[in-house]
Amino acid sequence: MNSNIQPNRIEYTLGIGKANLYAFFLFFPIILIFLLPYALIWGFESFELGKNIFMHFMLPILLLGIVVHEFLHGVTWAFYAKSGFKSIRFGMNWKWLTPYCHCNESLKVKHYALGAAMPLIVMGILPIIIAFVLGNGMLLAFGVFFTWAAGGDIIALFMLIRISKNSLVYDHPDKMGFYIEK
Repeated sequence: MNSNIQPNRIEYTLGIGKANLYAFFLFFPIILIFLLPYALIWGFESFELGKNIFMHFMLPILLLGIVVHEFLHGVTWAFYAKSGFKSIRFGMNWKWLTPYCHCNESLKVKHYALGAAMPLIVMGILPIIIAFVLGNGMLLAFGVFFTWAAGGDIIALFMLIRISKNSLVYDHPDKMGFYIEK
């Protein structure tokens, strides 16, 4: 994490390559946390069958999932931004093949964190909970994949932990991270 002091703000950023590496390594704990209990309850075969169905439709799920993931960030931040969707910008960092959503105005940390967490909640945690209730391996595979896909968001949420929830945060326009206004 980079923390450079500027006149009225503190920068909290992580290089995209480093963030992608950290997110990659989140895959293993995510698998252990969700797959092992699921396999104990419903059997590994249920997950295996669901994973195979998920993999068969992986490309359309991935493409639509990217759009929905970024839209969930944008719609949540737009709800709290004074200028609404006028403050939201979507794009792609082609060097790192990383899609992004950027909010052009400052938000309270609690609102920024909610926007950062929304794809994790909607596309990761909720499908996993439903998968556990129904014994649906495909939903588990979907939820695990999109929990992992929210790795950068998880990292950003950890970067926010020690910052007051009512502080103002400004999404960094070019890096993975943000500024905190003093």
